[in-house]
Formats: sequence, structure tokens, C-alpha cells
Amino acid sequence: MPSPYGLWIATFSVLIFIAPNLLVLVVGGLDAVEPVPADAPRMIVLNLVVGLVLQMIVFGLALLPVLAAGRPFSRLWGPTRTTGAMVAIGLATGVVVAIIAFTLNAIVALLAGVQDPVEQQLLQDALAGGLPLLLVAVLAVVVAPLVEEIIFRGVLFRALADRINLAVGLVLSSAIFTLIHVEIVFSQPFALVGLFTVGFLLALAYQLTGNLMVAILGHAVFNAISLGLTLLIDRLDLEELLDLELEAASLVGWLPPVGLG
Repeated sequence: MPSPYGLWIATFSVLIFIAPNLLVLVVGGLDAVEPVPADAPRMIVLNLVVGLVLQMIVFGLALLPVLAAGRPFSRLWGPTRTTGAMVAIGLATGVVVAIIAFTLNAIVALLAGVQDPVEQQLLQDALAGGLPLLLVAVLAVVVAPLVEEIIFRGVLFRALADRINLAVGLVLSSAIFTLIHVEIVFSQPFALVGLFTVGFLLALAYQLTGNLMVAILGHAVFNAISLGLTLLIDRLDLEELLDLELEAASLVGWLPPVGLG
């Protein structure tokens, strides 16, 4: 499934999309990406709402090079039709991605002596700040998967894989996807492993199925599981959570019971 978008179009789109993050780093330095304290609820809500609005605006701007090039937007979705089977594959992909990524994150977090996975802490802060659960769910399960998969898998990965090679597409698009999450990368660098794994597996799923909806659904399921774990995190400490993840991983045969090996 050759990409209708060249490397210049893909590069320009991604640069527009990540421009706000780069601007934050240039203007504010590393202190600008430190998490907002949980005792500042209004600031948490404001940051998330404003961030959502800015993300949608930037998303629209990032697609301008694609539309300006006269390429059919529909080709972003890949050559394979979105059938019931593809939907099922997408949902299953999200579960597999969650098992692998959460297990890796939990192991690295334990080794680093971290109490809570950063993704869950960010969601906890949002809920503590008074942001309705429904809005958090929409942001995490609908908006983020749709926007990020179109840009990073539909445009960037597809262009890199077709114009250079598959390995470069998988690795480079996943690395850039990881680095745009500046609030996670700089606050707790151990999360790089899990984020990169998510990007890599979603790109691979898109490549194998030829359907971007598989990656979008996989991303949505992954975030939904993250949100669900956040609601349970007060009842589970990290060691118990790791035990559950390792047990689940061993049941589906992705990881041996003794660890990653």
C-alpha cells in the first residue's frame, strides 16, 4: 500500500503537529513540562481543556500539507476495508499492546523505584482536578487515538516505510511519537520504553492489516485500559499491579511467567 504522501509532506505535517511542544521547550525549558501539582485542580483542568483545543487546531494545520498536495485524504486509511473482522483485530491489538507495554513500564518502574506509572498519575491528577470522567474518557479514548494515529501512523510511518524502508518507518515514527509526550518523557524517562512499544506495535498492526482503523482502535483500547487501571490504582499498589500484568501476559503466551527473558 504505497503512501500517497512524500517525505516532505509527512515531515512538514509532523513538524506542525509537534510545534507547540517544541515551543514550550524553547521558551520555558525543562521546567515548563513538569507536571502540574495535584493540589492545583483548576490549573489541571485548564491545562487539559486548553490543550485539547490547541491539539485540534494544530491537527487541522498539520493536515494542510496533505490536502494542499492534492492527495486523497481517504488513502490515509489504507487499502483494506474496515470490516467486522478488522474491528475485532483492532480491539484485540489494544489488549495485546496494553499487556506488553504495561508490563515493560511496570518492570522498569520497579527497577527505578517509582511508585505509580506516570500515565496513570497524569489521569489521576486530571480526575482530582475536577475534570469529569466522561471528558477525560473522550480525550483519552477518542480524540488522542484518532489524531495521533492519523498523523504518526497514517502519514509519517506510511511515508517513511514506503520511501525508505519498513524498519526505518517503524523505529523512527515510534521514536517521534514517544518524544512528543514531553510531559511524560521529562518527568519520568523510564516511560520511554512503554511509549515506544505502543507506537511500534500500532505501526506494525497498521502495516500487517493495511487498515489504519486497526491502529486507531488499538490505541483507543490501550488508553481505555489505562483509564480503567487509574480508577483502580488506589486499591492496588505497583507490585500487585505488576503481578497481575505478568500473570495476564503469561496466559496469552506473550511473556514467560518468570519475566521478559
